[in-house]
Amino acid sequence: MKIIYSKESYEQLQNIKKFISLDNKKTAIQYLSKIKNKIEILVIYPYIGKINVIMNMHHIRDYVVLGYKVIYKINKENITILAIYKYIDFNEREISHDDES
Repeated sequence: MKIIYSKESYEQLQNIKKFISLDNKKTAIQYLSKIKNKIEILVIYPYIGKINVIMNMHHIRDYVVLGYKVIYKINKENITILAIYKYIDFNEREISHDDES
């Protein structure tokens, strides 16, 4: 299995990096690396996260990483990261999860 980032989750990671970069660019790069490294555990333990209550499907789960909620989809050959966010006002119903990427 491998980790694939959806377009939305990639953009969210870049926004996290940009926000932290306002204070310290080096710290932003290191922090992003830490987030990605923690997400890699999903390759070994894909069911470590709890079932997402909004979508209520066994293969779409939540995993908290360094204060960010990671929503991911378990596929046959990969794990797709659907979203990474910190704020409560994020609408999970807007996440696209019907593609097999």
